[in-house]
Amino acid sequence: MRLFSLPVLMLLSACTASRVAVPPPTGEEVTVFIHGYRGSFLTSTGAERERAWVSVGDVLSRGERSLALPFAGQRPAPRFGALESDGPVTRFTVLPWVAKYDVYKGFLEFGRDRLPGFVVFDYDWRQDNRETAKRLCALLDQLAEARGGKVKVNLVAHSMGGLITLQCLRYGLGDDTGEPTWAGARHVKRVVFLGTPFRGAPGMFDDFTLGTQVGRNHALLSPEALFTFASAFQLLPAESDFFADASGQPVAFDAYSPEAWIQGGWGVFQDGGLRTDPAYREQLERMLEARASLARSLSDREGPPPPFRTLAVVGVGQQLIKSFRVIDGKPTFEDPIVAAGDGSVLMSRALPPAPLHVDRLETKADHVGMVGDEEVQEAVARFLTGD
Repeated sequence: MRLFSLPVLMLLSACTASRVAVPPPTGEEVTVFIHGYRGSFLTSTGAERERAWVSVGDVLSRGERSLALPFAGQRPAPRFGALESDGPVTRFTVLPWVAKYDVYKGFLEFGRDRLPGFVVFDYDWRQDNRETAKRLCALLDQLAEARGGKVKVNLVAHSMGGLITLQCLRYGLGDDTGEPTWAGARHVKRVVFLGTPFRGAPGMFDDFTLGTQVGRNHALLSPEALFTFASAFQLLPAESDFFADASGQPVAFDAYSPEAWIQGGWGVFQDGGLRTDPAYREQLERMLEARASLARSLSDREGPPPPFRTLAVVGVGQQLIKSFRVIDGKPTFEDPIVAAGDGSVLMSRALPPAPLHVDRLETKADHVGMVGDEEVQEAVARFLTGD
């Protein structure tokens, strides 16, 4: 039930998200921006297009429908139908004098005005990052073909967009089960990674169990929704190296066995009725394998460095979860151990794997704030243009 009167709702409906017009690129140099997890609007594909992620009404209501993707044997629940990406989340306003959420608007304006041939790569951030990486590679091929193969490409990737970018660069449109060939880097000149969780984010475990609250809304990104996102699983740490004993010393615990989730009541398995449901076990196994596959393909490798220069922007001014404690052989998600990072990605997990050699820029801006930080933007411009 809505908590606001009709006049207030009419006013709120006018305070949605601003757009940034980006003209088509010209010239032989292009800069492609790849946003992160939850970084694009999602809209229904029907004749009457409805915004599912995210509208003012969704933020102000507890909500009923989730963004869950379908799978065989899924229990009935209020959900949106087919959705597609509809541009990066820019500046989302809930009454000018109440709340304003800046996401990518400032960076899009900066990229349009300062970076050569600025292009936005837009995608459905719920999907498997390996498939999204192939879409990115296809875009790079299209940009090259449109310029007769004479193109210099810069890539600027934020958060999960960096995982997509590295997957594309390493394997191109091919199979990612073998050694990296840098097949997607043929035209790439320079790459910037902003707050990318190359080795995962332990704090994602809280999201799987509690969901991600959006304003007052608990439904959009409920545990049931996250359970269907391959991308959310792929944001978990690459290895089970984020557990400690009561004194904080590392301990071995396999967080990626189906039994750990089912018997531990993690995520949707808080509902005891689902612990014996074969459809939910099969879905869990698919999602855990998607996580493991991406982790393997983005792991440290031997071999020659890539044919492009790399800048990694690392947040250092915020505290976040580093590890969870294991008490009497069982993990507890209360009283976690914290360490420095950007509020979402730890410093220790924000550098790309070998054989990449990177220039490193530290910032005290938080995970979202770094893309709008003027000092970070100026450093990105200098790195990409050579100024």
